[in-house]
Amino acid sequence: MARIVVLGAGVCGLAAAMLLARDRHDVTVLERDPAPVPDTAGQAWEHWSRGGVAQFRQPHYLQPRARHVLDAELPDVRDALAAGGALRYDSLSAAPPSLPRLEPRADDERFVSLTARRPIIEVVFARSAAAEPRLEIRRGIAVSRLVTRDLSGVPNVIGVRTESGEELLADLVVDATGRRSPLAKWLEDVGTVPLREEAEPSGFVYYTRYFRSRNGARPQPRERLLTAVGSLSILTLPGDNDTWSVTLFGSSADRPLTQLRDETRWAAVVAACPPATRPLARGRGDHPGVADGRGARSLQATCH
Repeated sequence: MARIVVLGAGVCGLAAAMLLARDRHDVTVLERDPAPVPDTAGQAWEHWSRGGVAQFRQPHYLQPRARHVLDAELPDVRDALAAGGALRYDSLSAAPPSLPRLEPRADDERFVSLTARRPIIEVVFARSAAAEPRLEIRRGIAVSRLVTRDLSGVPNVIGVRTESGEELLADLVVDATGRRSPLAKWLEDVGTVPLREEAEPSGFVYYTRYFRSRNGARPQPRERLLTAVGSLSILTLPGDNDTWSVTLFGSSADRPLTQLRDETRWAAVVAACPPATRPLARGRGDHPGVADGRGARSLQATCH
């Protein structure tokens, strides 16, 4: 397939585009969000606007499987993530003291993750993709519909039309626009059988703050990363560049939880949780401070 169009320049879209380009296809990525890619991780966290990405500054964690894929398919991107401050996190070595001692095994490496906050992961993928031969990324380009031709009475997708009226023909169109994808409507507009989509709210809401310790010490879980505390759960996730997030979440039907939008109340609830559930930053002068960035100065809240 000589020409491929990928819709969406998020992590999945750019990863797919890089892999396709390395298979010697000519790939064009169209991204609705117009903001240019920042130069540094700090700028990405502080200033980058990605309105097309839901929960861009909400808690984020890459599971070990993601690192395995990077090792096998995109080792240069893995190395760029590490250079950008992504944390190599071994969940076994950080097991809480309540667990018995774990004897090392030869394949324990499979549990090691390389994780970072979402904006930092995105900026690394974006800068890696921008340097890829045979790959063009066009930002600020919104797609309005699919371009098709009739093939024995069945619409055959041969490209896309942008909101400005430009048509890009392709042998393959990849939709990587995420859960807000308009693909179902686009397909219906060109006469296909309507897609059956099922969606259910998960019924919880969560409130997150990000922190960075003053001396670079990372938080150590006293128990586990995710712990139930009555009607709430508390989630502590390690991040890049000595940052971590702390999230309180519970039922979206629990209306008093909306008060957790207030930082003082949020901090009071965390302080009232049992000590074993709270993160602990260890080392000299461990006084966690709110990390730089819009997602840290104010609470982030999301309903599902």
